[in-house]
Amino acid sequence: MLAITRTAALAGIEGISVKAEVDVSRGLPSFHIIGLGDTAVKEAADRVRGAVINSGFDYPRGKVTVNLSPAWIHKRGSHYDLAMAIGLLTAQGEISQKVIEGKAFVGELALTGQVAGVKGILPMISGLVGQVEEIYLPEENSREGVLTASGLGIKIIAVKTLREVVDMLTGRLSVRCCHLSESEDILKTGDTVASLDFADVKGHWAAKEAIVTAVAGGHSLLMIGPPGTGKTMLAKRIPTILPEMTPEEQLETSMVYSLVGKLSSEQPVIRQRPFRQISRRASQAAIMGGGYEPLPGEISLASNGILFMDEFLEFDRGQIELLRKPMEEKKVTIIRRSQPYTFPAGFTLVAAANPCKCGYLGDSEHQCTCSQTEIDKYRGKLSGPLCERIDMCIEVSRVNYKALTGEESGRSLEMKNRVAAARQIQKERFKGLDFRTNAMMDEAHVREFCPLGKKEQNFMKSAYNRYHLSPRRYHKLLKLARTAADLQESRDIEVFHLASALGYTRFFDGEGVNKYE
Repeated sequence: MLAITRTAALAGIEGISVKAEVDVSRGLPSFHIIGLGDTAVKEAADRVRGAVINSGFDYPRGKVTVNLSPAWIHKRGSHYDLAMAIGLLTAQGEISQKVIEGKAFVGELALTGQVAGVKGILPMISGLVGQVEEIYLPEENSREGVLTASGLGIKIIAVKTLREVVDMLTGRLSVRCCHLSESEDILKTGDTVASLDFADVKGHWAAKEAIVTAVAGGHSLLMIGPPGTGKTMLAKRIPTILPEMTPEEQLETSMVYSLVGKLSSEQPVIRQRPFRQISRRASQAAIMGGGYEPLPGEISLASNGILFMDEFLEFDRGQIELLRKPMEEKKVTIIRRSQPYTFPAGFTLVAAANPCKCGYLGDSEHQCTCSQTEIDKYRGKLSGPLCERIDMCIEVSRVNYKALTGEESGRSLEMKNRVAAARQIQKERFKGLDFRTNAMMDEAHVREFCPLGKKEQNFMKSAYNRYHLSPRRYHKLLKLARTAADLQESRDIEVFHLASALGYTRFFDGEGVNKYE
């Protein structure tokens, strides 16, 4: 007898509806799973058998064949167990085929019949939208599932055991749908209680203004300065001024974290923008994502947030060059066995670096001990093409004694309010478009949203010729100037805004980071 249940597969961050076709026929006792499954899928045969028997059901003595369709999609993971078991029991007549229509089953089975939690619930539910009306999933994943399915017309039923699922389907036990409590809502933003504040960083007013500009417009930022000047302190306080996440951003980021098992019943949805820091020992797979069955890396975990790289030029050039394509395309695509896996990479890069190997080039208090060859080799890790993709580069110098012992200034709350006001202007400007920040504009949008007056055109013409700007750098300057104007709530871009933008890129030249002036 044949029974068909429904579950989901994962392809990158996308969920795909999958049919589990279970056929029980005469023949030697066996359990075959077909449909490009990995080891965990193949091992489901023993888990399903143990769970069915230990839950008090009869196990068929003939030949069992399970086809996971579509067969051309690679299947990985243990979440197919529950769908196979329900299909097996349906094929034996324990459950009616009509009852399981419009329902999907996701969960790993223990030999005792317990239903264990799995990774990737969010993208799975997304892939089942429009395909089913009810999804049975582990109680461990229930909050994650119900927060995602809210408003999508899908009922979430949390279960603990295989016996409980069968009893619900046969009417011996009432179906208990999960619902949001009044205090829960995926649409709400998270309230952050920050232990850090920009007021803790004395002085550095110019650097703080640059950081506000970078966050407001979504611009990447490189801070250069001697050791101990506060670059890392500044960077680690950036999360305190990040704007609230939109519901779409929450869902996209949560899907990435769901894939790697970083969500829990206590944190079923990511509501705060990520701040991820890469180690210099990180492998390519850790940064970009990868593996035999690809999983997202740090640049995807930082999507819709900040990717911080401290001691930027201490990284291998190969590690740094990995950022080029994701910064341009805002996504990562990994090919495994001729199948593409795509993960989001909409991060904002914030990096901190010393000006040379010893760190003291240009420092008024210490003598640099590097030769010109060592300086060139150190700077050479940051190639011209990657420099072209970094929007801003600023100098972070030592603060003087008066600033160090002075009163607090530049509080995070004040900076965050300025960022929020600028983001609101951009939201209204880009209404109906598929991006949200000035940094994401392409050349056509720059022409539309960054018009220049005659004085401003003359200024940019002079700058273009004097500094030998590339077309990409020219457009980045206009985007930066647009953000500077937004922070001042100015409708028009003026010479002052263009000059500010040019000042944020004065350390760049066509071959990388130039020498200190």
